[in-house]
Amino acid sequence: MIVNFSDYIRQINFPLQYKKIIKNLKNKKIVIYGAGSFFLYLIENYDFSPLNIIGISDTKFEKEDEGKYFKGFRIIPKDKILDYEPEVILLGVQNYYSLLFDFETNIFYDTNIQIIPIAKRIGINERKRNSQMLTQIFKIDWMKILSSKRKRIVLKRLLWESYRRSMYSRVKKDSKKVRKKLAQKVKNEKLKVVFTLHQAEKWKCETIYRLMEQEKIFDPYILITIPESVNPDYPSLKKNHFDETIKFFTTRNYKVLEGYDWQKKEYIPFNEFSPDIIFYQQPWNVERQQGPLETSKYALTCYVPYFIANAGNDIEYGLDFHLQLYKHYILNEKIKSFYAQKMLNNGDNLVVSGHPQLDYFWLNRKEIDSAEKRYVIYAPHWSINVPVENYATFEWSGKFMLEYAKSHPEIEWIFKPHPILRHRLLNQNVMTEKEAEEYWREWAKAGVVYESGDYMDFFKHARAMITDCGSFLTEFFLTKQPVIHMISDSAIPYNPSAADIVKNYYKAHNIDELERHLDTVIIQKNDYMKEQRIKALENMNLDNCYAAKNIIDDLKSELIQ
Repeated sequence: MIVNFSDYIRQINFPLQYKKIIKNLKNKKIVIYGAGSFFLYLIENYDFSPLNIIGISDTKFEKEDEGKYFKGFRIIPKDKILDYEPEVILLGVQNYYSLLFDFETNIFYDTNIQIIPIAKRIGINERKRNSQMLTQIFKIDWMKILSSKRKRIVLKRLLWESYRRSMYSRVKKDSKKVRKKLAQKVKNEKLKVVFTLHQAEKWKCETIYRLMEQEKIFDPYILITIPESVNPDYPSLKKNHFDETIKFFTTRNYKVLEGYDWQKKEYIPFNEFSPDIIFYQQPWNVERQQGPLETSKYALTCYVPYFIANAGNDIEYGLDFHLQLYKHYILNEKIKSFYAQKMLNNGDNLVVSGHPQLDYFWLNRKEIDSAEKRYVIYAPHWSINVPVENYATFEWSGKFMLEYAKSHPEIEWIFKPHPILRHRLLNQNVMTEKEAEEYWREWAKAGVVYESGDYMDFFKHARAMITDCGSFLTEFFLTKQPVIHMISDSAIPYNPSAADIVKNYYKAHNIDELERHLDTVIIQKNDYMKEQRIKALENMNLDNCYAAKNIIDDLKSELIQ
């Protein structure tokens, strides 16, 4: 991508395009999409005030940013654009092909909204790239060739899918070269493996890292960076949070690298660390230079999600990120089959390995079964008003659970909120800062507030959990102890594996059901679903798997000839 914008706009004769935009769109309701460096350059050098720009949108903006302002423009989250009834969406990005296809064939399909790039690249001799075919198509006025709008949309949809598949094809090609190079390197020296993340709470590759330390061919590191987000209140964007995350790993004897330069306020491209293998733990908010499409040029890219798969929608398998990976390690065959049917690459990069978070149970089964069961854990999810999940029940269960805990001091309570629950409560106006502070303080009086990522010892000694979280529904299943599953009426469906698990839990859709299960299961200790739950665990065989070894063996089979 061209970084020297002054040269670029001269090449495409942008001043002429600018005049046409001002003339043709002057009386239209316009939303700008794209708040990156290219658009910032344009607004610094060109006057867009003659246009009726009602707002600016970008994937970086979150729902809670709505109504705030960015560079003088009202922020509109992507999923709220239609609510503002724009007539035109101006794509303020330099490389607009994928957005144009996605908007016209998917997000704004069958609307009358015009999708127009601010700066068209037609006529430019570009670098060779995967999107070359799409570029050539845009140089032809094929819109006139196809008479039907429906035919045009179908063609665009096919081209968009083809473009997305090409990302995976490119990664496969790059990875083949990298794998060949590493197969030679490993004969003489260790391979540098980096595990990248930005929250200690999301660290779920402990067993892989520690097992790699024992291997002769791997040299593992933790690489801490920050998410790509323009929301300044996002916890992981804070310098103190970054420093705390660094401290979490250094005090536990991990070798740590820093992927963000706080003095320059810049992301550090991962190639500067010379990694051979990169493990990602989350698919969203990954900065472009640190993302798998770029890093696959020089490293094998692997993905072990920080959560254990539970959702039935494409946030787990259908993002561009998932197509750009060399290896996507997943829990079991049932999930692989479910994903593969829906992925554009037919699940070709999926590898069944188990999940390393569950290795704790493989390594400590006897100790867990014989441990004293003391704690009752309340673990609320963060997804308040989040359409892609909506698991959270805190709005009806949060205050009740605190009062219930206070009225039963004979129980050893653990309050284990999701890492960003507090942030979400404030941004969704569920609580004020003062109310949240008081809520956490009251829980500290009633029991233990635990917000760190290393919580398995509590699981070992827990006798029950009350939760609406996703990953915990699977993780705690392996303790063999009961779960009271708080259910949001607007929650998305579970994938087939998670659906099999939650059948064996006590379900609470409201306070009455929650209180009844608490009295029966927690107070009276009448766990009448125990036999059913343990039989289901045996049938699913989830605790008979050493994921770390499976993943390492898979990589070794690729690299050791």
